[in-house]
This record gives sequence, structure tokens and C-alpha cells, in this order.
Amino acid sequence: MMMKKSWFAALALCCTVLAAASCTNDDNEVVVDEAWKEANQVAFRNLSDDDAYREILSQGNNGSVYIKVLKEGNGTAPIYYNSVVKAYYTGSFINGTVFDSAEPPYDIPYELSVNKMIEGWGVALPHMKAGDRWEIWIPYQLAYGAYGNANQNTGVVSIPPYSTLKFEVEIVEII
Repeated sequence: MMMKKSWFAALALCCTVLAAASCTNDDNEVVVDEAWKEANQVAFRNLSDDDAYREILSQGNNGSVYIKVLKEGNGTAPIYYNSVVKAYYTGSFINGTVFDSAEPPYDIPYELSVNKMIEGWGVALPHMKAGDRWEIWIPYQLAYGAYGNANQNTGVVSIPPYSTLKFEVEIVEII
């Protein structure tokens, strides 16, 4: 069983690397992997049929995020759009490949300025409170869009275009 999981993880990583490598051509034009785009859109749409998820619409009506409450916190202070929070999080693609993480055993949670994050975080976080741990699904329109995210210095693509992002976020403290 462990061999199958390792093999699947290796396959998922290879697919992600190939998708990321194919995002630009020699002229630095964005090349869209249509299969990746469709898989991400389908995964996000399917959440509407799952009773474990709740939809939160964006303020500007630019779209919505889906959330699943994993743990209820006991905080009472609200999170505002201009708040700074301390949080643990893990970000992954729909295939499970982790692209970013700030999780225990780190001693200090990561400080996040809500209004300086991708728009999807700004939609979800104001509905959370200290101690909450949620799974948050953000569609590409509220994340890195049709261009993805590339390092400005190296051009290496870390988030392919049209990526639906899945985060597990725990709010530790509102600063």
C-alpha cells in the first residue's frame, strides 16, 4: 500500500512539474494546458454537490470560495480585510501536490496580511475566528488567474495557469 502511495505522489509531482514547465514558450507567452484547466474547473464545480462544503461569495461578486470547517475555534474577535493574522496553512493543487506550507512544528505561525493575499483568502478569512481550522478551495479567478504565478527573477512557474488552490488554514491569532 505504501508503495502505491509513493508511486502516486511521484506521478502527481511529475505531472505538476510538466504542467508548470509547459506554461510558457520561448517567447514567454502563456501556454495553457487545456486538460489541467478543465480538471481544475470540474474539481471546483463538484464541491457544490458536496454537503460538507459551504459557498462564500466574494464582496465584488468576482466569484466564490468553498469552505469546509475542520475545527471550530473559540475566538470572538472578527477578522477584517485589513487585519493581520497569525496562521498555519498548507496549500496544494487538486492532485494533492503541496506548493506551500507553514505548518507545525514551526514555533511561530506565519503572519498574513489579509488584504495582501490572493483575493480568495480575502473572501474566506473574514468569516473565520481564532482557533478555526478550515479547508478553503479557491478558483483560479480568485487566485493567480489565467497566467499563474512565476518567480519574477527566474521565470520559474510555481502555480500553473487556471489552478484551483486548496488550503488548509488554522487561525492562531488576530494581531
